[in-house]
Amino acid sequence: MKRFLWFYLLAGIFLHAQVCQAQRKLPLLEAVNYALAHRPELRAANARVTASNDLRKQAGAIPNPRFLFRKEDLRTQTSAFGENSQTYWEGNQLLEVSGKRGGRIDVAKTGAERSRLQAELARREIALAVRQAYWTAKATQVLADLYEQDGKYFGEVIAYHETRFREGKIAEVDLLRVRLQGQQIRAAAANAKLDSEKAQLILAREMNAPVENRWDLSDDLTNLEEPLPVPSGSDPAALRTDGQIAKDAVAQAQAQVKLERANGRPDLLFTGGYKRDVDIDSPIAGVQFDLPLFNRNRAAVSAAKAETDAAQASYEATHNQIHAETALARREYELRRDQFLNTFRPLKDQAVEISDISRAAYQAGGLDLVRLLDAERARVEAELSYVRALESYHLSVVELNYTEGMDQ
Repeated sequence: MKRFLWFYLLAGIFLHAQVCQAQRKLPLLEAVNYALAHRPELRAANARVTASNDLRKQAGAIPNPRFLFRKEDLRTQTSAFGENSQTYWEGNQLLEVSGKRGGRIDVAKTGAERSRLQAELARREIALAVRQAYWTAKATQVLADLYEQDGKYFGEVIAYHETRFREGKIAEVDLLRVRLQGQQIRAAAANAKLDSEKAQLILAREMNAPVENRWDLSDDLTNLEEPLPVPSGSDPAALRTDGQIAKDAVAQAQAQVKLERANGRPDLLFTGGYKRDVDIDSPIAGVQFDLPLFNRNRAAVSAAKAETDAAQASYEATHNQIHAETALARREYELRRDQFLNTFRPLKDQAVEISDISRAAYQAGGLDLVRLLDAERARVEAELSYVRALESYHLSVVELNYTEGMDQ
């Protein structure tokens, strides 16, 4: 008996936890923050940033000195047990007067900055995907609720007409019409529920959350948030991370040209030490460098210059594309806002008003069934267009903030 009690207790706790989990409210900001904290792509990007910073530190390292010890004339014919041999102690130090070290540092700096920007771009793209998935899921959730309400209403209408049919007050064809409309509403409600569950799964995927999670998306769909203001005189290409990456690619290519030029210049290898030859010590000093007669690294410099031209052209293309995307996103936002305020919201209000009047008139016997069903269909279609217009508006705001670089 106790086992059964424990079983029912645990089952009750589990079901309560599931219900609480299903009813958990999720605002948009929390969804974005959750994704930024749990997406493994960002951990990988941050690891690459750490690696780039370590390589930048390594690029500034000074070459290690070299120690040389050697003995000469160890032949026993001339020196018994090497007593008359020469002993050398030497130290070598490479001095990079060519600028290679500075070139390596500049290339590594631009590489580290590029890794940081790529990590930032990944963060922005993830936040964009979560925001888009959130508003899509919110819209499908609202549609599912609307269809559920319509289904309940038509259930009452069907029950009312079945009663009237049994009383002999309406024809069978009228009852069949109501049932057909109710079946259509139930089918649409089932599809809307499926779309809502699918949208929630997509949101969970973008957040990297457990797929069994179900949320009550708490942000108000009818709240028309405004796009974030852009600083006066700012360039969208300078605010967008992909524009900054394209500009950094030019700087990195220019730094590579500087490094390749330095690779064609000689460095100085200084040598210092002393020589012992039969109790006589002699100091040694010298310098060594390459003679750039046959190889001045000209081909590598030319290739680096070509890469610089390519990076500059890519930056110009990215700059133009960003400006075009910004203008398009701004225009779409303006159109979506105008459509919602001047078309879809008044259309929905009128359809609801007509539907309410038709319901009251039908109950009073002043309207036939066909007109009532027409009014209900118009109401459902208007509500559907209204919700889709709200979804499109929110998505246009998200896209505009992203294209203008204001979603940081």
